[in-house]
Amino acid sequence: MNYLFSPKNLDKKQILVVDDVIDNSLLIATILEAEGYQVDIAACGYTAIAKIEANPPNLVLLDLMMPEIDGYEVARWIRQNHPSISVIIVTAYDELPTFEQQVHVDGVIGKPIDIDELVTQVQAILEHK
Repeated sequence: MNYLFSPKNLDKKQILVVDDVIDNSLLIATILEAEGYQVDIAACGYTAIAKIEANPPNLVLLDLMMPEIDGYEVARWIRQNHPSISVIIVTAYDELPTFEQQVHVDGVIGKPIDIDELVTQVQAILEHK
């Protein structure tokens, strides 16, 4: 697994997976790397912001419930500072009406992860960009 976006792979679409549960991040990263994407992971919102600043990905898969700075705050930061980055929320919540009114996101994927739904949404969003 590549934890830093490598210059030799810049032609690949870059995805940042943000989740404080490392097993969730590793599962998603493994699935998406098998699809040919370059994937990096971050275990908290602060690390995600630092990684986005250093090398903005094409897409961020973002958990909502994280300690310190949660997914809501990270999504707002992305929209204010890097509005061209696509954001998919990955959550166990059933409904996000308040959140979707506050911050535009490109998609929502429920937990537990449906692999086909994950791959389909990621492909659709990245092909559209």
